[in-house]
Amino acid sequence: MIKNLLTSLSCLLLAACAGLGYRFDQGHYQVAQQNEPQRIGQFTIEPITPALLLKLNAMPDPAAAPRANPALAQALKDYRYRVGPQDVLRIIVWNHPELTFPQFSISNTDAGLGSAYSPAYGPTEENGFVVSSDGSIFFPYVGDLPVAGLTTGEIRAKLSQALVSYIKDPQINVTVVGFHSQQYQLAGVVMKPGLYPVTNVPITVSQAIDAAGGAIRSLPSTTDPSTALSMSLADLGHVILINGQNRQVLNLRDFYQYGNQQQDRLVQAGDIIEVPDNSFDQVHLIGEVLKPGNYAISGGQLNLAQVLGEAGGLNLNTANPARIFVFRGAYEQPRVFWLNARSPDTMLLATRFELKPQDVVFVATSGLGAWNRVVSQILPTVQTLYETKVIGNF
Repeated sequence: MIKNLLTSLSCLLLAACAGLGYRFDQGHYQVAQQNEPQRIGQFTIEPITPALLLKLNAMPDPAAAPRANPALAQALKDYRYRVGPQDVLRIIVWNHPELTFPQFSISNTDAGLGSAYSPAYGPTEENGFVVSSDGSIFFPYVGDLPVAGLTTGEIRAKLSQALVSYIKDPQINVTVVGFHSQQYQLAGVVMKPGLYPVTNVPITVSQAIDAAGGAIRSLPSTTDPSTALSMSLADLGHVILINGQNRQVLNLRDFYQYGNQQQDRLVQAGDIIEVPDNSFDQVHLIGEVLKPGNYAISGGQLNLAQVLGEAGGLNLNTANPARIFVFRGAYEQPRVFWLNARSPDTMLLATRFELKPQDVVFVATSGLGAWNRVVSQILPTVQTLYETKVIGNF
């Protein structure tokens, strides 16, 4: 299959050169810039022109941000914490110290206004009722009371109903002072990865990342360059949220840059949040440049001129500046962009052509006979990157 694909793409690129204005005469060629996309079989070769740049760079106006997320806003509004095993409850029955945990005492300052209770040591876990493994607590006059899966309001209602035979119009306060039953996990390139409790305060994915000290987005100041260079930076454009069998990839880069909340989500018990490193957020440069390799898209931005500059420029002895291609997308049907950089004014277009993660940029050689070699190098690369992308669900 790969052999057939190589042969097919070899013919494609040869035909593309002819369609783009290449004429081969005894190993030599002439180039005529065309501004219109050329359809070659099932592929389209798109010249990089001012019109193309206007189309590709058409982005939402950052001034219109922040963009709201009504579904998230409703989820936050509807959020209610539900008690589980190992949680600790603080329960006060007003005017009935015999039913209140012993660490609470009558407040003398409020004696003139009636009996009230205040915690002698504050609302700590030692002052409460621990929910047992079977999801219940033992309460005086009530006995074992199932509370797992209930909100504090529902527990209060059940206690009131159970105590009404002993107390007229019981006034009860129920709060959670120890959150131990439910957790979410934060992993990846953040300052403080680990397990975090789900509490009665709803939290979003972006807030969870910030609560863990934030994502690592820049190298720290250090006197040891090797230590800094060995650290990974975060890719906020592909934050992974796993809830059971449901797996989502969230682009939180726009949230931090523009306040766009469209990709943010409510964190639920058992969620796994992973902030990956920026190894996916890179461009692959091959062909006739001085330093081919992988180049990171720093801060979410990298243009074609920058990556060629970081690679030390074209190899003047072997490169053909009229044949610079960018492969983007699925290897069966990639989107192919072409830059003829023989003149300085066309190189200015490269400064406006923004690259995307996993783009493959290659600079062809000056000889016709090298086409098969270039194609044999690039096609397996595009295929591998695409398959990795699918497996990773990016």
